[in-house]
Amino acid sequence: MINNKIIHSIVMLLMGLQVQAQVVLSDKNYVHTTVPQTAVTIADMENVSCANANDVDNTIESVTYYDGLGRPIQQRAIKASPDGKDIVTHMQYDAYGRQAKQHLPFEANNTIGSYKTVDVNTDINAYYKNTYSDDFPGITTNLGDVNAYSESVFEASPLNRVTEQGAPGKAWKADPNSDTDHTIKFDWGTNVVNEVVNFTVAFTGGDTEKPELVQNNHYAPNQLVVTITKDENWIPADGDLHTTKEYKDKQGRVILKRTYASTPLATSEAHDTYYVYDRYGNLTYVIPPKVTTVDGVSNTELSELCYQYTYDYRNRLIEKKIPGKGKEYIIYNTLDQPVFTQDANLRAKNRWLFTKYDAFGRVAYTGLIENGSTVALLRSRVSSSTYETYETKTTSPITIAGTPVYYTKDVYPVSIHKVLTINYYDDYTFDIDGLTSPGTVYGKTIDTNIKSLPTGSKVRILDTNDWITTVTYYDDKSRPIYVGSKNAYLNTTDIIESKLDFVGKVEETTTRHTKGSNATIVTIDQFTYDHMGRLLTQTQQINTQDTEQIVSNTYDALGQLKQKDVGGTSTPLSAGDGTLSVVEGLHTVDYTYNIRGWLKTINEGTTANGDLFGFALEYNTGINPLYNGNIFATSWQTANDNVTRSYNYTYDALNRIITGISNDGRYNLSNISYDKMGNILSLNRTGHLNETATAFGVMDNLGYTYDAGNKLLKVADTGNTTFGFKDGTNTNDDFTYDDNGNMVIDRNKGITGITYNHLNLPKTVSISNAQGTGNITYIYDATGVKVKKIAPSGSSLIETEYAGKYVYKNGNLEFFNHPEGYVEKEADGYKYVYQFKDHLGSIRLSYKDVSTTSTPQLEIQEEKNYYPFGLQMKGFNNTIQGRKHNYGYNGKEEQNDLDFNTLDYGARFYDPALGRWFTPDALAEKYYSTSTYTYALNNPILYIDPDGNQVAMCCEELKSFVANYASGAWQAGGDMVTGIATGTVTGIVTGTQKAVEVGGQLLDGDISGAANSYVNALYETSGAQSVVETGQAALQGDANAIGKTVVNAVAAVMTRKVAKSKPSTTTPKVSPNVQKALNTLKEITSEGGTVKPNKLKRGFKQELNQTITDKNGKSLNVRVETHVVEKKFGGNGKTPQRHMNVETVPAKKNKLPNNGHVILED
Repeated sequence: MINNKIIHSIVMLLMGLQVQAQVVLSDKNYVHTTVPQTAVTIADMENVSCANANDVDNTIESVTYYDGLGRPIQQRAIKASPDGKDIVTHMQYDAYGRQAKQHLPFEANNTIGSYKTVDVNTDINAYYKNTYSDDFPGITTNLGDVNAYSESVFEASPLNRVTEQGAPGKAWKADPNSDTDHTIKFDWGTNVVNEVVNFTVAFTGGDTEKPELVQNNHYAPNQLVVTITKDENWIPADGDLHTTKEYKDKQGRVILKRTYASTPLATSEAHDTYYVYDRYGNLTYVIPPKVTTVDGVSNTELSELCYQYTYDYRNRLIEKKIPGKGKEYIIYNTLDQPVFTQDANLRAKNRWLFTKYDAFGRVAYTGLIENGSTVALLRSRVSSSTYETYETKTTSPITIAGTPVYYTKDVYPVSIHKVLTINYYDDYTFDIDGLTSPGTVYGKTIDTNIKSLPTGSKVRILDTNDWITTVTYYDDKSRPIYVGSKNAYLNTTDIIESKLDFVGKVEETTTRHTKGSNATIVTIDQFTYDHMGRLLTQTQQINTQDTEQIVSNTYDALGQLKQKDVGGTSTPLSAGDGTLSVVEGLHTVDYTYNIRGWLKTINEGTTANGDLFGFALEYNTGINPLYNGNIFATSWQTANDNVTRSYNYTYDALNRIITGISNDGRYNLSNISYDKMGNILSLNRTGHLNETATAFGVMDNLGYTYDAGNKLLKVADTGNTTFGFKDGTNTNDDFTYDDNGNMVIDRNKGITGITYNHLNLPKTVSISNAQGTGNITYIYDATGVKVKKIAPSGSSLIETEYAGKYVYKNGNLEFFNHPEGYVEKEADGYKYVYQFKDHLGSIRLSYKDVSTTSTPQLEIQEEKNYYPFGLQMKGFNNTIQGRKHNYGYNGKEEQNDLDFNTLDYGARFYDPALGRWFTPDALAEKYYSTSTYTYALNNPILYIDPDGNQVAMCCEELKSFVANYASGAWQAGGDMVTGIATGTVTGIVTGTQKAVEVGGQLLDGDISGAANSYVNALYETSGAQSVVETGQAALQGDANAIGKTVVNAVAAVMTRKVAKSKPSTTTPKVSPNVQKALNTLKEITSEGGTVKPNKLKRGFKQELNQTITDKNGKSLNVRVETHVVEKKFGGNGKTPQRHMNVETVPAKKNKLPNNGHVILED
């Protein structure tokens, strides 16, 4: 039995309040885990108590309580919420000891770390009903109806198999007595007669390296176990639609996966993927759905559609064939390490890629050889005792194929055509190209005990003799703190120094970027974190410019991102002890989710609250609700015209998009059909029909034709052939391919040839069309990173260079990226541009501050909107301010030179007009049932492809930005606004006891004492009282009722200024005028009026923004903000002034003195 232990908590200061340390006292068995966040001794850990606690960052703690049977019954993440409370997960078991319900976590209010007797209704259900009311429609008082849990329904048998899996939210609640609930359902059975074809593998002449596919009729009945899974959209009328059947043999191997889609005759059609194993259990063939298995598998089907694998006598994969590609060979050494690989294109040139290892199995160097020997001969040489099995590090270089390498050349091959990459470990005895150790970084001494660590690398720029040299230096904990990189081809040097805290979080980085003789660009990024290690803020300073806030993040009680402030400069303020600072964001971005964590809105989906961009997603609402995560509708607004635009989507039973209908009908996508591999057969679009995008109609009516496999041969467009997809030819085939399945000719675009490198990336694209004739040239390093593009522009060439995040055009810096947008180089310095992205990571709106004063003035630079599959819409909001930024759908770079009109994802190029890739998926084996050219599983509303290699769920970037913030360079996390301020001040107050005490009073809603006198004085001396009285007389209509709301609002402003909390209607000990103002709120709302808080506009430094409406529907907007006020409105017209602004609605009827402006004392 687990012994009881005493948990000691650390004293914390949160939100400017003093949290009393508590000791866990419980008669339950528990395990308490403490992870130090600062350096401590063993003695410190053994004697953790309130007395020696230093600050809130000392530890991250958790405790798990167990019952007498050793089962966990409660898990507490101690002080894990942003406001320092425990996050508790309650666990309960049924009479059979099964955890049928998995409750969602909640924020606990009891003693920190202590066991809590949980009332499910009041502790869990009430919170989720109030927080996610939309997910519990119709439930008003009975909290027992709230299912804030996932539920497993078990079959009535000793097998305890789950027959149904429900999810949180009323729409997904499990009902064991109904088949119409929206849960995942499971069933089991066995195969029946003539249901599953029996494929086996024979070996020609007994040679295991010569497999042959054999069809043996069907499996006898009851030989396979079938598991049937029905998704959350399934209803009984669907039959087999929305189901997946998985057949396994007695060894547990999957033999067949069967899914279903509707046919044009409204029947269901099986889509079968067979898995065939040899006698040793090796997967040898995969037969995807497009193969007709009833009459066997033809050689053409085998070559163009099937996956084929060959193994040697040691069960090593030595040969594979991906559909539509030539064979690929793999050769191993005696240590079973792959040392040679060759695809069909390399084979045509008698080339192989090789890899050499050191004694520890680490990759030493890689490259190319030219060798026309047979595979068998190469295998024998690799296995020969004549050669070593690993290379040894040397102290002086050996020249290999013209390249100095600090390794031996004792492993086969010794005759090398070209070295591509070199990796060094354990020391710095190699050509570091001047990237010497700095000695110390942020006060940390560079460590010399670096055995086993990678210390440097050299990566060739393909088709050149230039290299990228990278050197890494470490601290005494083997953490990289100094990384230097020199690109000889681009003539750039990048140095990154990192300051790490005790657990490895990056607190500050200094980046120095130099190109040629240009001045070095020094960028300093600083990061702050909360007590749980979640990212609070990132700021950035370029050279000596003012520090820019990149982002400040706020999380809800359970750690889900709910808001971020973007942009703005930081200004230090004095708080008596110098601990208070102010950062004003340019724009606030709000996020809301449903109870399942699915993103619902960005900025409430509207621009009504002063936002530049609003975006909303719908799932299980609307006329055709969806329950399995597919998105039913999206809608958006931008401040360019404040018009709501939307799409409604439909999908087939395989979750492939069928239609996307826009609310104005101008941008519809419809009539999408697919073959069994997911290759698009037809697609219709409406859109613009002229260059000025003023006429609209059927833009594309596409029909796709394929070969026997997945290669697209021809597209016919019976719509408008000039816009959207441009049908450039109607004779012969439109497309041809090389032996690796890469598209090399596209006669519609006038592409006469594409050459590819050994990474299947395009090197040269030759085009001749109405836009001109010429070549687009791409240059990469040996890892496939693009470093340059050369493209014709009229009679000249444009060279774009990619030096990491720095992008140059014809030698001049264009921009460099930051996590929320990019920085442009302008004549007067560096200007920050910020971007709104949708759930797919597509750039929708870019903006920047164009003000020449301290008051921000936001200007939209560019807006982009997209059809499903990524084609850009035209006809609204297409005006560009400043420079065009050639990045858009999924955030990828547009390749529009010579009407190439593709997107570069990194690993592959994509055509958004066709919804297809140019080349097969390098990771095609992850998606056996789908064409190797399919984009995002044909569901471009829910999925993205981050780099062209594999599909990812949308919104994952948002969910995982903690770990991926700024290209994965640091750990990050959520945010809480700390200190006593939540309005204009977002700083941390950690100073005097007085600040703690006052903060405690104010946050508790108690504005007695000094706070009372402050509020009273502000109200009666600032001029607010007089404007209220004047306003009552000046307003038209029911001036008295509206005037009361103004009084209330002013009092709320004053209370908010000090207390930073919602104003109370019963605050005691205030002056009669303030008390009168506070009392009006209840009166107005009781009469049917409303007081609606609006989102604060950070660019105006707003502290309050409310719309107050009386029972007759007459409204006022009341704001408190800081910016320049014109003299005619009572301001000085020069410097920003804090003031109240009262506006009638509509504003043009405002008849208040000074147009409703009142200058307030700070």
